[in-house]
Amino acid sequence: MADEMADGYVEIGGVRLTFSESGPTELDTESAAQRAPVLVLVHGLSSNRHIWDLIVPDLARTYRVIALDQRGHGESDQPETGYDFATIVADLAAFLDALDLHQPVLLVGHSWGGSVVLHFAVEHPDRTAAIVLLDGGTSSPGERLTWDEALQRLTPPDIDGLRWDDLYARMVSRNAMYQDPRVAAVGRSLFHVDDEGRVSRRLKIPNHLRILRALWEQRPAELLPRLTCPVLVLPARQSSDDPEFAAVKIANVQRALELQPRARVRWFEETVHDVPLQRPVELTRELLGFADEVSGRTTSGSGDVAKRVGGAEAGDGAVAGVGFVGGAGGGIGAAGRAGGAGDG
Repeated sequence: MADEMADGYVEIGGVRLTFSESGPTELDTESAAQRAPVLVLVHGLSSNRHIWDLIVPDLARTYRVIALDQRGHGESDQPETGYDFATIVADLAAFLDALDLHQPVLLVGHSWGGSVVLHFAVEHPDRTAAIVLLDGGTSSPGERLTWDEALQRLTPPDIDGLRWDDLYARMVSRNAMYQDPRVAAVGRSLFHVDDEGRVSRRLKIPNHLRILRALWEQRPAELLPRLTCPVLVLPARQSSDDPEFAAVKIANVQRALELQPRARVRWFEETVHDVPLQRPVELTRELLGFADEVSGRTTSGSGDVAKRVGGAEAGDGAVAGVGFVGGAGGGIGAAGRAGGAGDG
């Protein structure tokens, strides 16, 4: 059994960061509690902690799980500065301190979050048990685009003032997984919706572009060889992907494996960028198996992991095309988020 999700917040240098937490009601033994790493889930650009809502319940039956809203996102504060990697990584370190998490943690980063946990693991190897790079963290738009090109392709559209009903209809037309009420709730959480049903984005476009600039400047190829922990790379792809985009992505994933001998890869086939929404069951199984390895938890193999995961995939038979922004992928990206900005 897992405890209900509990919400909280911490103050980091005057910036309030919101998080949710859950975990098993009891562990098998005290030694197991000491051995098991805490799973810290780090969302992507213009996303929030609710991207993980479909996978937390099953993860939390075995492990303590914490999902945070990074600065500028979700219900956390949005200052006008601090969107460079040095500050974002310092936020994460201070966040762990505030929760008295001084033992190494297992960090799962989606999209931009993958770039964040990669950077964190290099800066804080003593605090990192392992990392998961979920469709992110293996490349930078700055490796193939000028800054002007990145701005042209990856600046999100101004959707403020649209009616939620109209925006939601667009999201469903691009990916039928949004017909699932659980996924629809996550999509709605990305926006403020006023009394008239009109939306405004939570992350302001200027701050979005500050993060994009940091992604453009980052060079994962310089960071990956410096990792000292296990790495699980979980990229997603579709047969409908642009051939050039697909080839570059494959090359970047292969480069990551060559640069980091402790890394291994598992592709999510016919899957959009927002893997936690479309493939929650499949993703949960991968994360539980990896966490079991890292913690030394004794299992009876994949059958044991499968028994610990319930529910159904939100995206079965519901694969969609691209969103509003070129190269952004589907899923929530279709709602005006430049998802995958650093993933190609």
